[in-house]
Amino acid sequence: MAISEVEEFATTECERKAGRPRCPKAHVKILEAGLEEVGAHGYEAMTMEAIAHRAGVSKATIYRRWGSKAELMLDAMQVASCGMLGFERTGTLRGDLENQMRALVQFLNGERSSAIRAVIAAVQSDCELAGRFREVWTEKRRAAFDGIFAEAVERGEIASDADFELLIDLVWGPIYYRFVSNFEVIEGCMVGRVLDKVLPVFAK
Repeated sequence: MAISEVEEFATTECERKAGRPRCPKAHVKILEAGLEEVGAHGYEAMTMEAIAHRAGVSKATIYRRWGSKAELMLDAMQVASCGMLGFERTGTLRGDLENQMRALVQFLNGERSSAIRAVIAAVQSDCELAGRFREVWTEKRRAAFDGIFAEAVERGEIASDADFELLIDLVWGPIYYRFVSNFEVIEGCMVGRVLDKVLPVFAK
């Protein structure tokens, strides 16, 4: 993603939060520094001081924007994934799911993979991070499936009473399992194999 796109997204996110000033380029530098720190040292060992030092700003500058490293890291993941994990409509349920799943695979295999893995691992033991992760990352992305499924029901591809929550788990689960299990590269070809097995079960 072009740095201008990242800056625009970061600025929008910052303006969305009441009481925070318009974000300068330092905002993006801090988020990038956070991802670099968590990727290098893990979430537990990462400190605001280290992030400030890497970004070339004061710790006070960071705390004016984020109250905790949990807030900072979730904003960083949002910025890192900006424009990558949306749903591009194809006219079929399989096409919509396949595009999104491949985008997720590309993102998890990308340059921030070690940072994202560290955050996901920390979610298991840090209650604050876990709550923020569900709110900002998981629930937001699960909600994005609603439109996809509504359109698939209208086209007659899937029953209106299908267990949509289970379907989400079945298409995302294998990808995240391979990622957190430290497979070095998640194979894009697995997306097609997963959909071949899952979608017939839910077909109308």
